[in-house]
Amino acid sequence: MRGASSEPIFQPLLEGDESGERTFRSARNLRKSVTAVVEQVKIHRKRIFVGGASVGVLFGILGLVGLIKVSPANSGFAEAICGERKFNYKDIQHYSDETNNLVAVNFGGWLCLEDWFFSGSVGRYVSTPGQLSRGQGACLPPLLSGPLDEPWPSEGVLINRLMKANSSQWAADVFKAHRESFIGKQDYKELKDLGIKSVRIPLSWAVFADVLAQVDPEIYGKHDPDHDTAIVPDPFYKDDIHQATVPRAWLRDQLALASDQGIRVVLDIPTMPGGSSDGTYSGIWPLPPKFWKENVKFGSGNVSLQQVGLWLNDALIKWVESLDDLLAKGTIWGLCMINEPAHLSAMEGHSWATEDDVLNYIESYTELFRASTLPKRGVRLYVQIIETAFSNFNARVPDWYHKTYTDEERGTWAVMARHYYTAWNNACNGLIQSPKVAGGGYQCDESTDRIRGMLRDCIFSFAGEFNQLFPSPDLRAVTEWSLGTNPDANMACTNADVLRVLFEANVNAFAILHEEGLGLIEPFFWTWRMPYGPKFQPGWSLKFFSGLAGQETLDSNGRCLVGEWAEEDPLAALSMSLAEVPNPGNSSFGSRSHLVPNLV
Repeated sequence: MRGASSEPIFQPLLEGDESGERTFRSARNLRKSVTAVVEQVKIHRKRIFVGGASVGVLFGILGLVGLIKVSPANSGFAEAICGERKFNYKDIQHYSDETNNLVAVNFGGWLCLEDWFFSGSVGRYVSTPGQLSRGQGACLPPLLSGPLDEPWPSEGVLINRLMKANSSQWAADVFKAHRESFIGKQDYKELKDLGIKSVRIPLSWAVFADVLAQVDPEIYGKHDPDHDTAIVPDPFYKDDIHQATVPRAWLRDQLALASDQGIRVVLDIPTMPGGSSDGTYSGIWPLPPKFWKENVKFGSGNVSLQQVGLWLNDALIKWVESLDDLLAKGTIWGLCMINEPAHLSAMEGHSWATEDDVLNYIESYTELFRASTLPKRGVRLYVQIIETAFSNFNARVPDWYHKTYTDEERGTWAVMARHYYTAWNNACNGLIQSPKVAGGGYQCDESTDRIRGMLRDCIFSFAGEFNQLFPSPDLRAVTEWSLGTNPDANMACTNADVLRVLFEANVNAFAILHEEGLGLIEPFFWTWRMPYGPKFQPGWSLKFFSGLAGQETLDSNGRCLVGEWAEEDPLAALSMSLAEVPNPGNSSFGSRSHLVPNLV
């Protein structure tokens, strides 16, 4: 396998772009041909007058031939991209082709929502901080363009408000319209052209809400799970949180679109009934997570939320087992049964989950997967564990992992999946002003050589430690990473050269281990598109980075209108100094925090 250079690999057009040279020469030859014809017209204008029709045909033919010659031989999406992002586009293609470690991407904000994706022009904070419990959500186009009376903090809260303010049907219509317009055939075609072969699709647990019919058939058993978008209550927060089911026949059609373009899919469940993590993607935020300790509030009340979670996991496994044609094509690349389980539970004052809760649950869903036909049919199990759920991840998780899965399982289908973001790592993040942490971080306009060296140290350190903790034959993945340099989008770097350096540093670190015979780290970028969060696009949208976003860069102006509640600095009165912000995990991991520091 050939390694990938971390240096800039594409030069401007005038420094050797062969397709550009061919275009220039073709245009010059066309001009010469047309000039010669015009001169002949001047000399023989009388004869030409008689044969005017013939001359018209001649010009038509010359013009057509010229256009064919000038048109690029391989006209694709890249031909519509101008400026710096054309090099980004080629960068992505290069690393997918050359590293044997294809850059993959998440479809965040599609079937599982986060408020900051839809925060319009004043959205500022990545992964909305706990101090801003009202949330940042301003819209959900195309039907809910705003302005709203108040922002929404999570998917379950938004659905609950829509239902109570209007009707369940209106809430269903809003979500159905969003889902059917946010990702489509065009996206898969663009991914294929970029050389991307894998996507990770976060799913609402409500895809399989009908499993709760065994608890309460009146509430959860009356909709058609294959064709209906039904509004159902959360089984714990039954009065405050609702979810919209995802029709499984429609979802299967979406997977077929991926298959048509040769793209494989990882299906991921980021949240559970009652909330399994402390984050806006939990569906219940800002309410506290209850999944790990509580029971459902329907029926007898004797069924634990964890048991419901395992029913959901089992339903996902069985549904995927039924997708024979997609499995035969290799479209279903893997499953993640729960994402970031108990995120932030290890922080002081968070007692809603223990480390044993997390590991015991993973062992339970692993038994379901192990007993299925999926391991033998080429489907992987992405075992996602986040550092913020453990007081000492390195001391606890690797040993448990190697005892839970055999060497064969870890080398064929059990993938250790982690997340890595430089934005939350004070030693490696970037700001538009000088960092206030001594010896750490960089300023956006510093030398790219210095920034590249700093990022190499940070990211290669993470990759090397990942390999040491989970050595071959272990399969490894970073199922979320980004180009975000700071959780405050107002302070983050947006200059193209810095973001390209950050992209190359990440993909090199995740691929370089292969050269040393140590295996790869499979990378999934977070996320693909973010048209209604313009400040976040430079660091968090691969579509934007590649230059394919086009009109999306303007979509928030007319399709996501913020209300009168909008403020540019909503946390001014609550800001904290960097020194006061606790790091919820080992700083080398860049784990997501829900505390925002004062960066000014």
